[in-house]
Amino acid sequence: MHRRGVLRWTMTVCLCFCAAMGAAQSTSQVIQGEEVENFLAQAKITRQQSISVGVTLPRKLSLELDGKMQFGAFKTIDEGPVPTKQLDGGVELQFQDSWRTEVAAYELDKLIGLGMVPATIERTVDGKRGSLQFWVTAQMDEGQRVKKKLSAPNPITWNQQVAKMRLWDNLIYNTDRNLGNILITDSWQIRLIDHSRTFRPFEQLKDPKAPTTFSRSLLAKLEELNEAMLKEHLGKYLRGGVARQPAGWRAGVVSSAETFLPVFH
Repeated sequence: MHRRGVLRWTMTVCLCFCAAMGAAQSTSQVIQGEEVENFLAQAKITRQQSISVGVTLPRKLSLELDGKMQFGAFKTIDEGPVPTKQLDGGVELQFQDSWRTEVAAYELDKLIGLGMVPATIERTVDGKRGSLQFWVTAQMDEGQRVKKKLSAPNPITWNQQVAKMRLWDNLIYNTDRNLGNILITDSWQIRLIDHSRTFRPFEQLKDPKAPTTFSRSLLAKLEELNEAMLKEHLGKYLRGGVARQPAGWRAGVVSSAETFLPVFH
């Protein structure tokens, strides 16, 4: 190929690559932050519809503010806590299923820098209080990924996200993680929804052996947690208070981290 032709071909490839990168960045969805929270709080509700997936009967809201339109998931269930609850999978202790812990999960995500839980606020709709969560644009959920036998383009980054998710579900004692509430964006970012069955009043981790690698940044943020911080940001959404949980979280995580030493950024 002539040198000029090679140069022209190289420039074309570069331009296409830059355009593709720009398109990928332009479609990335901001799911957290003050701007998103304000939108959820102030947006006008233009439509409501039932969501067929989920036993908590959430509703999908169409939201509009200053010409911007977005969806949100509104959940009003507020059951428990009760000492025991018979479910299909067996008996659960200290069972609760509440919109309140949806908000608490987002607030804790912000404190430790997880970055996976969409913005979730408390809001009253048609006289009913509940949680309003920013609707994630996802290309699939984990169940669909497994069924199609798809692999992430960057296995290392993917495995690190999975490790964070496992630690997260241990911290909040999540009894309802399933393939349907692990969402995957078009850039292969994991987004976590459905946290209404979390924050049980136990000091120990849910499954201490599940986390085998650890994010240094998450560990550092966990070390900074204290009772005052948790009460300020989560207290109003957690029945029974949060006084016993920070020590249990730190002790459990540090113990697991000392057993399984591999860490990443």
